[in-house]
Amino acid sequence: MGRPLENRSLDRGLQILNSLSVNGASSLQDLHAHTRLPKSTIRRLLGTLIRHKIVRRSLSDRLYRANISLPMQTKRGSALREGQLIDCALPHMIEMTRSIGWSCDLHLFQRTRSRVVESTRPLSPFFQYERQIDLQVPVFASAAGLAVLSTWPESAVLALVDEIGDDPQWGLSRLGMTKRSLLSVLKQVRANGYSMRVPEYRGQSALANALNAIARPVFRGESAIGALVLLWPKGYLAHDRFAGLHLHRLQEAAAAISADLTQLDQG
Repeated sequence: MGRPLENRSLDRGLQILNSLSVNGASSLQDLHAHTRLPKSTIRRLLGTLIRHKIVRRSLSDRLYRANISLPMQTKRGSALREGQLIDCALPHMIEMTRSIGWSCDLHLFQRTRSRVVESTRPLSPFFQYERQIDLQVPVFASAAGLAVLSTWPESAVLALVDEIGDDPQWGLSRLGMTKRSLLSVLKQVRANGYSMRVPEYRGQSALANALNAIARPVFRGESAIGALVLLWPKGYLAHDRFAGLHLHRLQEAAAAISADLTQLDQG
């Protein structure tokens, strides 16, 4: 019987992808521990995988993540579409932060919650960087979630409220809000041209509560799939004054990301 055809580099590359699919975001040391491959080999293979956009290394926490999902292994939704969003968004995020100094987070909308998938916090000179990747925040309270919901018809928003119900983490009950007050908030978001956190929301940590945020939705086709959030410390400027200075850059960046995603889908 002939010797089976094998490709050692391909096999090792698949080991890395399998590890990322099973274990999620990983450092070089994590991948070494999970695959038992030499670190030099992992570095070389990661370089190839990143060049072909199969794996990415996040700017915010420098961890490696897969842009594709191996069959029966992934713990998340579409890793490919998430990777495409980040690839399109990151150049515009970096440009905005370098232009105005303030950092921004990119959120992926996941119906009951909004998840941070990338951030330029390491590039901002204004406040200390803290890891934020994969942080999940409630859509009814966060600037990112409200930015997306502001693009929905009222009937769809109310249906989501009923779907989430009285969940103590993600529902309106956590905030002491009613359906009517939520719709009033979304009406104000549309009038302002940006969203911000509701006053009742104190963030997921003490540091998060020390920041103000304004957000704009990011579209893929006709649907808002996430939001770009601009951040600054509380006590520096009120929302309206900060928006007066920087909203146009946030609008431009969100629109450019949306345009790149549309071009990607059409190409």
